[in-house]
Amino acid sequence: MKFAIYPGYEDHLRVNETLAWGTDEEKAAAFREQQKNLKAFTLPEGMTMEDREIPGSEDGQHIRIRIFRPKDAPALSPVILEVHGGGWIGGNLDIDNHRCVYLAEHTPAVVVGVEYRLASREVHFPAPLMDCLTALRWVYDHGRENGMDPERIGLHGTSAGGNLVAGMALWARDHGGPRISLAVINCGVFTAEPSYSYYQNQRFALGPERPWLETPESTYAPADGSPQSYYAFPGLCRNLGGLCPHFIVTAEYDQLRDEGLEYGMRLLRAGVPCEMIQAPRVGHGFCVVHHPLADWVHDGICASFRREFGMI
Repeated sequence: MKFAIYPGYEDHLRVNETLAWGTDEEKAAAFREQQKNLKAFTLPEGMTMEDREIPGSEDGQHIRIRIFRPKDAPALSPVILEVHGGGWIGGNLDIDNHRCVYLAEHTPAVVVGVEYRLASREVHFPAPLMDCLTALRWVYDHGRENGMDPERIGLHGTSAGGNLVAGMALWARDHGGPRISLAVINCGVFTAEPSYSYYQNQRFALGPERPWLETPESTYAPADGSPQSYYAFPGLCRNLGGLCPHFIVTAEYDQLRDEGLEYGMRLLRAGVPCEMIQAPRVGHGFCVVHHPLADWVHDGICASFRREFGMI
């Protein structure tokens, strides 16, 4: 397949390609470059950023959250719970600082990033999802005392974070809330099964394997022969009816493209409000790059949050 890269994304896709197929030395250098780009951000004048710890989903456990509050935020602001990516086995609050700042400033809303437990040999599903749901419940139960409107909660997640957002939306539907105004899933994981785009876009794979498929001893949902939960892989859910409004972002050269498009179409067929953006000539995680295309996608997301929050 001939790839015609979107101008300005050459370096981003070069890093992805190197992470998949480079030598160990090249991969290490590409990883350092990727992390540098991910963690670059500027806090706008008047915006505050505060880290807190909240009680976790298990006794004695705590979850770190990061609260971004825009300048001149009203006494009761809408809130976006933001979930970072990293394939469930990597990532942290720092890699989504730029995105959190953008969402907070341009919606505007209070944005709460959550640092969930990463998957390992000891930590598997549902622990990361439970951490995210605990943060969601904290926002709902304690939002008002922290300047957040518990009746206007949005979700945003990228890659594995998008998977966790989709799982939270299903969980909230099945367990009576909290009510979600809008769930935004950017280049998310919906299934454990490879699609056509998985094979078509292997050049920019971010790695030679999908770890949740091929290394069950250290994955999010181990392949031990037991039935997988649709909270772990939302594409397994047969009935998507009754879910909150969704916003699905996919990328043309992403291995996860087809499962995102299919999930969005299934939402529409189930009567769930859903809008979709298919970004051209870019790969997985394209929104982490400072680029007019990424800003355009983020502006659309912010506009949709404003609509669902009743701000327009």
